[in-house]
Amino acid sequence: MRFFPLFLFLFSLKAFSADSSNVLQVDGTFFIQLSLFIFIILFLNKFLFQPLLNLKEDRDIETSVRIERAQSMREQSEDLDSEYKKRLLEFKLEVEQSSNEQINEARRQADMIIKEAKDQSIHTINEARKNLNSELISSVKNMSINEIRASNDDISLRIKEISNLIRSKVN
Repeated sequence: MRFFPLFLFLFSLKAFSADSSNVLQVDGTFFIQLSLFIFIILFLNKFLFQPLLNLKEDRDIETSVRIERAQSMREQSEDLDSEYKKRLLEFKLEVEQSSNEQINEARRQADMIIKEAKDQSIHTINEARKNLNSELISSVKNMSINEIRASNDDISLRIKEISNLIRSKVN
């Protein structure tokens, strides 16, 4: 809507038709205009279009280099990630194996300590039994000797009594 009045103005202008006075003529001004046009095209090409094209080409090259660098960095990061995961898995396996070895070693040591304690306790029990048996035997021997002596005293007294009885009967 804003440009509608401008459109009406341009549309209402009268177009001039070509007549003999304004027909294209080749004269000196034509060559000057042509040479100026060629000069301006060459000048703009040299100082405007060519630098812009070079800038665009440089930017395209830089963009492609950055894309390649990003792809190589992505591949490198994927390689590093896979290597990291591989090392992590190896480390986990190593830790698990080490812990299993330590657990087995601890079990072996515990079994060995228990076996040594059992052997030592059995040995101590056997020693105590031997000591008790020897003490018991010696006490039995001592008791037997004392009892025998006591018995001998009784027997000897009885023998004396019997002998006295026999004497008295014989006499």
